[in-house]
Amino acid sequence: MRREATLVTVLRHGEVAGPAHVFRGRGDDPPSARGIEQMRGVVAAMRPRFDAVATSPLQRCRGFAEAFAAERGVACRILDDMREMDFGAWEGLTSAQAAERDAAAYDRFCARADSAAAPGGETLGDFRRRVLAAWADWLAGAEGGHRLLVTHAGAMRVLLQQVLDLPASALYRVALPEAAHFQVSLLAGEAPVLLNLNGPGVI
Repeated sequence: MRREATLVTVLRHGEVAGPAHVFRGRGDDPPSARGIEQMRGVVAAMRPRFDAVATSPLQRCRGFAEAFAAERGVACRILDDMREMDFGAWEGLTSAQAAERDAAAYDRFCARADSAAAPGGETLGDFRRRVLAAWADWLAGAEGGHRLLVTHAGAMRVLLQQVLDLPASALYRVALPEAAHFQVSLLAGEAPVLLNLNGPGVI
């Protein structure tokens, strides 16, 4: 019996109606009008038929995902553990401001150790575990079709690390701007295959 691969497109939210280049984790700022158009532009360029949609619960992802799923007549599942990392006391700060507040904690965080966390925030290890568990749960039993996941840059880096078996030190060498996206082919019993990164997509 021929097995079918499942194609998954993972899309980062677009521009947010709030300050740029800050630690934005649990903060729930909405997408800007431009951000919504960025996301719509990505999916329009791919012209795919999606069988299922899932999203982070945060409104910078969820609003677009739910509206898009409704337009396409498919279900939209809210994956609570696909929310962005909790940056604790650094929420809303720039990197420079975080380093100024606690240089030692910031240096540990930049070293990407699993035990590292912003003061009062979530460790990298805990973040990675919850994102991968949510991913595995959502894809359990999947065979064929094309799915869309709308999430955050942090979650996307965790997923790319898993898909490509990358060391943690390589995660920030991948550009994930507003509305960044990648596509991966998943076939049971085989290694995942990255098909596309920030391109127009598989048609």
